[in-house]
Amino acid sequence: MSNITNDNKIEVGDRAPDFELLDTDQKLHKLSDNKDGMTILAFFPAAGSPVCTVEMCNFRDSLNSLKSKNVNVLGISVDSPFANKVFAEHHKLNFPILSDYDRQVIEKYNVVMPSLGKLKDYKVAKRSVFVIDKNSQVIYKWVTDNPLIEPNYNEIRKVTNTLTG
Repeated sequence: MSNITNDNKIEVGDRAPDFELLDTDQKLHKLSDNKDGMTILAFFPAAGSPVCTVEMCNFRDSLNSLKSKNVNVLGISVDSPFANKVFAEHHKLNFPILSDYDRQVIEKYNVVMPSLGKLKDYKVAKRSVFVIDKNSQVIYKWVTDNPLIEPNYNEIRKVTNTLTG
């Protein structure tokens, strides 16, 4: 298994950096708490934006089949727990939406988008997906510089299906 490279890029085979983030009820979640199965980390730029809404609703709609295979989903944005709560409740999201308000986790995972649209120097998460196995190893990575592009949900489903039987 390789280690994190000097340029801080996390690659498939690397150990996923642990973190501790607040959810919409301001309860702490750690990646290392999920030891029973796989975890999908879905970083997204902005709660309530059109593409982020579609993406999180896609994860919501596939969650029952994922949960039956012991796959957890964690959505992560730099939005406050309060904004994330409104977003999660409005769209009936059935998995934790975590707040990386101090931007430490997007830095750890090297998924920082330096500006969002016309908001120059407003750092947000690049739309990205990491699948982490129960041993904290990254088994899938997808990152885009274009916030309008959604991940390939079928590809993510195939990765989780292959490893869960």
